[in-house]
Amino acid sequence: MRYIILLAAILMTSNVIAAQKKPAVSAPYKLAVEELFQVRSKTEELSTALKSIAVKSVDESLLADVEVYHKAAVWILRYADEEFYSKRYLADTLAALDHGISRAKELSAGQPLWPVQKGRLVRAYRSRVDGSVQPYGLAIPENYDGIKPIRLDVVLHGRGTSLNEISFIAGHDAGKPLPPEQDFIRLDVYGRGNNAYRWAGETDVFEAIESVKQRYKIDERQIVLRGFSMGGAGAWHIGLHHPDQWAAVEAGAGFTETKRYAKLESLQPCQEEGLHIYDAVDYSLNAFNLPVIGYGGEDDAQLQGSANIREQLAKEGFLFRQDGLNWLATDLSAIFLVGPKTGHKFHPESQQRSDQYIKSALSKKAAVPNHIRFVTYTMRYNKCFWMDVAGLEKHYQRAEVDVRRSDDGMRFDIKTHNVSRLILPDQPQGPKIVIDGREFKLTAHMHARPSELVLQKDLSGWQCRESSMEPVEKLRKRHSLQGPIDDAFMDSFMCVRPTGKPLHSLPREYTQETLGCFTGEFAKWMRGDVRVKDDSEVTPADMEKNNIILFGDPACNKLLEQITGKLPVKWDKDSITVGGKNFSSADHVLVMIYPNPLNPRRYVVINSGHTFHAKDFRGTNALLFPKIGDYAVLKIARGSDGKIETTVELTGFFDEEWKLLK
Repeated sequence: MRYIILLAAILMTSNVIAAQKKPAVSAPYKLAVEELFQVRSKTEELSTALKSIAVKSVDESLLADVEVYHKAAVWILRYADEEFYSKRYLADTLAALDHGISRAKELSAGQPLWPVQKGRLVRAYRSRVDGSVQPYGLAIPENYDGIKPIRLDVVLHGRGTSLNEISFIAGHDAGKPLPPEQDFIRLDVYGRGNNAYRWAGETDVFEAIESVKQRYKIDERQIVLRGFSMGGAGAWHIGLHHPDQWAAVEAGAGFTETKRYAKLESLQPCQEEGLHIYDAVDYSLNAFNLPVIGYGGEDDAQLQGSANIREQLAKEGFLFRQDGLNWLATDLSAIFLVGPKTGHKFHPESQQRSDQYIKSALSKKAAVPNHIRFVTYTMRYNKCFWMDVAGLEKHYQRAEVDVRRSDDGMRFDIKTHNVSRLILPDQPQGPKIVIDGREFKLTAHMHARPSELVLQKDLSGWQCRESSMEPVEKLRKRHSLQGPIDDAFMDSFMCVRPTGKPLHSLPREYTQETLGCFTGEFAKWMRGDVRVKDDSEVTPADMEKNNIILFGDPACNKLLEQITGKLPVKWDKDSITVGGKNFSSADHVLVMIYPNPLNPRRYVVINSGHTFHAKDFRGTNALLFPKIGDYAVLKIARGSDGKIETTVELTGFFDEEWKLLK
């Protein structure tokens, strides 16, 4: 089941891409009865040990370090028909279980050894997204003493067709000794598998980093982001969307835009707009704010990803000079390396030059800049150092800020485009502001909080607001509350099943299938189990902590009944009305995201999980972009094979105040 949005030609293209990008994988290994018994027995042994530990007063984060081995075994058994990719996975599963059992004994005795272990090891954290435990790999150098802050290199892996928790653990629990010259901690991010670090995969990067920072003494000014292939795509994406988080970014190969890479030609308007969320090339200007290294092999088609960024920076007005195959920026800290006669791998000389470039950047210990140039297309990515873009005039269109702050913080010279609200640091005595040609001097008494300066644009131009605090009831698109539907699954969420009688049977059948499809696909491709409750069991605490995903209609879902009158749509037994257009509720379903009227700090989503599906995951990660906007009306019908088919009859985005666009 899927949304019928992409043209048949596009779907055919995704199949071609899948064949091109994925190397052939042999048939999965079939466990013999005695082998399956052995895995299940050890899994049960570890499960029993975990239950015993859980009743004791133990550090929850250490418990996650044990539980992750159990989760890895449970997951590979769940997908045994596919994910025992070779007989090697049997040995690796048993080794992981033995390691988990050993850790369980240490933790139960109150003497865990791995928190002070040097070398390579696996640790884990519990994700706020779904409560799952997620692994990450560490390489701790011998010179780490836990006192002096140390550099952290965050490494994003490439796509692995046989990657799962077991293979990830096997690759990081042991292996080659660390290079003797390594003087930093290396964090290898699992990223919930193969998703190019998008959606919950992006959240995983930052949750893993936060877990490491809680456990080790990390120098906040020396965090480096690196990746190659899919990891390179992830490094470009996360590095340029969050330019203030990194001391340097190294991105090798990978893709930086969607349509050319995935060979897509015809998309619906809302899909075209949605590409601006993740197309890293659109955020190239943000390289102004940090050192970047782009790389690609001379004979690698994915060199194009790096070339896209460089070419866009040239369009932005930055200058480059060619040095052999390489390109050196003359007016920003950027270098674009090309491995001579090299395919899809890092050339040794290019890697050495990249390492030297990073060390040079780190040695300068750059201060927080007084000049920021920043571009975004969505409030999901809205901050850079001390500047917060708190409002856009139009989402999914280029918004830009060029701001210069005087050394004493007493003057700001600002140019903006498509920005309606800006938050800057203030001084108690009030700075002078020049924004888009308008000049005004602020006094010390204009602001409720002198540490924060809020600029708001209205019909008369820019004004100063007394505070950034707004009533949560005031609907406005803001960071983490800007849509589209897929955005709800980057943070804690809960699905809610209906328990009442539906308005019509066919839509009810569709929503049941949709919930089942989403829970299955999220587990397989995002490596966690979705929280699900009946509508009668949802508590105020659930509403406070989670984005709420409602399935059904106002008659069968109690929560949906409570909020329907507060949504910008009408829905009853006869029709669904959106923007003055009526659709029969007997054979249509409403799908949407909106600030939850019962808790405006969180989303409510109606009748949808992710808007992309298994075929997109199996094809190429570039296809994991929103297939619909903030809302849609789906026509549902039963096909000749008896299965439910859907067609998108209406879709779009809400405006900046969560109203339907006229």
